[in-house]
Amino acid sequence: MTVRTPRSLRRLAVGVVIASVAGVAPLALPSPAHAQTPIIVQTNAAGDNIHLIDPSTNTIVGEISGIEVNHGATSAPDGSRFYITNEVDHTLDVVDARTLEITHQVPLSGRPNNVAIRADGRRVYVAIVSAPGAVDVIDTRSMELVKSVRTAGGVHNTFITPDSKHVVAGSIAGRNLTVIDAETEEALWTLFFDAGVRPLSFETNPNGSTRRVFVQLSDFHGFAIVDFEERREVGGRIELPELPEAEQHTEFLQGSPSHGQGVTPDGTMLWLCSKVNSYVYAYSLPDLKYVGGVHVGSHPDWLTFSPDSRYVYVANAGSNSTSVVDTQTLEEVVQIPVGQVPKRVVTAIVPDVTVAGWNAAAPGSRLSSTRDALDFDFFQKEVQPIFVRKREGAARCVVCHSTRTAFRLQPLPPEGATWNPEQTRRNFQTARRMVAPGDPDASRLLLLPLAEDAGGNSFHPGGKHWTSKTDPEWQAIATWIRGSRH
Repeated sequence: MTVRTPRSLRRLAVGVVIASVAGVAPLALPSPAHAQTPIIVQTNAAGDNIHLIDPSTNTIVGEISGIEVNHGATSAPDGSRFYITNEVDHTLDVVDARTLEITHQVPLSGRPNNVAIRADGRRVYVAIVSAPGAVDVIDTRSMELVKSVRTAGGVHNTFITPDSKHVVAGSIAGRNLTVIDAETEEALWTLFFDAGVRPLSFETNPNGSTRRVFVQLSDFHGFAIVDFEERREVGGRIELPELPEAEQHTEFLQGSPSHGQGVTPDGTMLWLCSKVNSYVYAYSLPDLKYVGGVHVGSHPDWLTFSPDSRYVYVANAGSNSTSVVDTQTLEEVVQIPVGQVPKRVVTAIVPDVTVAGWNAAAPGSRLSSTRDALDFDFFQKEVQPIFVRKREGAARCVVCHSTRTAFRLQPLPPEGATWNPEQTRRNFQTARRMVAPGDPDASRLLLLPLAEDAGGNSFHPGGKHWTSKTDPEWQAIATWIRGSRH
């Protein structure tokens, strides 16, 4: 599968506005006439890092670390900050986009889930899932919690409408959505359903006001439709396509067979994730006619778009990857290995100079420490060949690890061939997620295939390949992890 590099994503002119969807916040670009770069921000719900993906190359160009169990993410309209909800510390963590350092931790009223930002960047709205439920309002100038808007039940997701006039909060426990006036910060109305409210997205009228809300519900493989002005559910609920039972994934759905959706920035299509099918599905707007589906990674949980609506980025919580799907050809372009259990994924607009700073970080800095420790050339020459090496009585690593595993390699090359440079780069990104740079004994890549009496894990589904740490293969990988270039 080749990686496409859409030139239209490389630069954005000042004045572009991205429509609000589940996973894409409305971003009004700053006035200075400098070039902008869209960045895909991928959180990792079971990790302590957030990956920053350049959609022009579909590679990871930055990493925010130190936020354990990060849930929701958004960014300042001028690209100067990232806002991440922290489920461990119950804070909104504020990250300087230039240094990728946490500058503030704003205490919240309870455990947070998702987050949204107003178009002017002055207010951030945090979903508080702890009972009795609320939307916390953060002033981004003072970096303080200034208000908690109470809701009927804990809030799982909070969104801002495309015109930035309303905050919409969805509650699983309360089985409702609450609409809040973004100016007065008072609840206006609440609509109740027969099931918990999951992700939402919005369709607009020609004047930019909200026309319809598409609502995913607990234990329903599809979506409901709400008329925003009439404040009621309309029409029949639409079910997503079903696959044969043998092809479905029914474990670990967490009550949400369909979770994650969004309207393309150009307003022409609605895309939704199917966790049970490992697909994303598209419907045309405004008629909601079925367009087609694309198989992605395991348990797709959230999605976002490139600003030109050409690509949809899908967080695959079950395969630790982000799929890139072409919205015109309905094909998966590539899967990008990311962190542990990726869920929320959003699109940010960041100044070019900021992204250039990530790429040119000084050796030894926080931005480059992981890159420096793990040598790509050594990986390509010494480590990667281990994955295709045949051992007596054992399958090759790639046979299992090119399918549905967290350590997901590129497909097995033809006999006598090896992976191409792009595939090698993806294998490198996958392998680095399985190691602790500088510490072989804390690296799962070495512990899982190692015999237990030699210090390995008790079980590895692919069997044990090394009986001792003195095995040349174990030593080669350990040398890479310790920092071969040093």
